[in-house]
Amino acid sequence: MLFGVMKTKLWIIQLASLQLWVRLSASQLSPPPPPFPTLNLKSRSTDSAVLVCRAPGGHKGLQFALYRERVKVNSIDVPHGAEEVRFTVRPSDASQRELYCCLYKTMDRYSGFSPYLEINWQRDLLPTPTLILDKQSDVWHLLCRGSPAYPGAGFSLYLQGHDLPVESYQAKLTEHRAIFSVPVQDTPVALYQCEYRVLLGRQWSQSERSLPLSMSQGNSSAPTADSFGVDWPLVLGSLSAVVLFLCSLALLIVMLHRKMKAAADAKKKREEAQFWTQVHGKDHIVDLTLPRQSFTSQDWTNGHTDSAQTSHLWNPLSTFTTPVIPSY
Repeated sequence: MLFGVMKTKLWIIQLASLQLWVRLSASQLSPPPPPFPTLNLKSRSTDSAVLVCRAPGGHKGLQFALYRERVKVNSIDVPHGAEEVRFTVRPSDASQRELYCCLYKTMDRYSGFSPYLEINWQRDLLPTPTLILDKQSDVWHLLCRGSPAYPGAGFSLYLQGHDLPVESYQAKLTEHRAIFSVPVQDTPVALYQCEYRVLLGRQWSQSERSLPLSMSQGNSSAPTADSFGVDWPLVLGSLSAVVLFLCSLALLIVMLHRKMKAAADAKKKREEAQFWTQVHGKDHIVDLTLPRQSFTSQDWTNGHTDSAQTSHLWNPLSTFTTPVIPSY
């Protein structure tokens, strides 16, 4: 009986060893799983976002799936295989912060999940950049200007409708613009756009693409009028500053004019006061000394005969009421 028990245990050990050998052989013969994909934010607006799930190292997937946390939200089949696909997502009503990941499938195997990508729907987009044609040292360049509030951003130049950038540039910590060389284009007319992104906290924030800039082949020095991006806030701010300066200057001129007029009136009043003070201060005394005359009684008796003689000395314009009697 003891021999039978030992025989049974030996058989179990041999069976377990055989199963382990089969598993190890199968794991060595089966191909390894595809590498993990990456999930990046391509573009974003206030109510939607475009996510790109990419298979690394030249691998191609026949099916790509997108997950919100652990829930599958979308899948795209690619019969001929593709290195990447794009998913458009919108915010859910449950949360303003959402986590997304993706995976892909080859012929018979699934890859692992990509790292989570967090989207904060409450965060505002960066200000839209402007793309213009600029000439420096007799050489034309494409100038992409972002917001001064976000220096040190990463800039990218795109052909309109394309996902891969034509050129990328990392601005310095004190700069908020990027200068791109004029691309060599194969079409007579091409439209270019630019965008920039900065790291805010632990998450990258991205701007929308600029308005398209039209470029003609072999005529890059003559862009259309609509191709120039106008910084309207800067223009309006400059006009407001000019208007404010002119209003301040006009107000200053009016105040100076009133002050000068008041000073002239005060000076005139002082001069008039001094004049009348001098006039009233003078002594207006008129010497009206009359010679003394003596008359005899005979003269008085003959006074009626002299009335004709004295009447001609009467002056009606004189201020004296007593007629002047001439002396003989």
